Amino acid sequence: MLNITFFKGLTTGLILSFPFGPVGFYCMEKALTEGKREGYVTALGMVTSDVLYGLIAFLFVNIVDDFIFKYEIFCKIAVGVLLILLGLKKLNTPVVLDKKIINQDYNIFQDYFIGFGLASLNITGIVTILALYTLLGLVRDQDNYFHLALGIAAGGVISWFFTVNIICAFRKKLTDDVLIKLSKFASFVILTFGIITLGYIIFS
Repeated sequence: MLNITFFKGLTTGLILSFPFGPVGFYCMEKALTEGKREGYVTALGMVTSDVLYGLIAFLFVNIVDDFIFKYEIFCKIAVGVLLILLGLKKLNTPVVLDKKIINQDYNIFQDYFIGFGLASLNITGIVTILALYTLLGLVRDQDNYFHLALGIAAGGVISWFFTVNIICAFRKKLTDDVLIKLSKFASFVILTFGIITLGYIIFS
């Protein structure tokens, strides 16, 4: 039976899946230019990372604090570099609105692992998770681990289901030329996120 921990996890998952950060922006760009399935699968990779980090923060809060203190700057550098490389690659690559047309080797799981990888490198997201746990009053109780993970997963899936469907409904009203321009703009934003991340480390 679902308990209060599930609903607190659900709230955590919904908040973590707000599409505001660079990874969320990347997921939206995938949905807008390539379609519902690609956007949703990429988002599921991000949700998987949220669930794993949610459990890690829940189980090993003291270890997590020490790890972030020691390695936060290195992880931020890695995220910044990857975002810059991803942004540059997308800016310099012709936009293909349907990969399957020219790439017979395309595998949908590539999108999942890209979403998972980008989200997993952002370990400072655990700070947000810990803040949410404090706000929601989550108590570390081993009987609640499963309900917490299930709640975070459900929250992320629900959030991205609506986000991707709204984007794809909007996508149908746009011409291919507009979609290509939006994709290039999204790539520029991703590149900017990376530059800002590295700039903050250098000048802070």
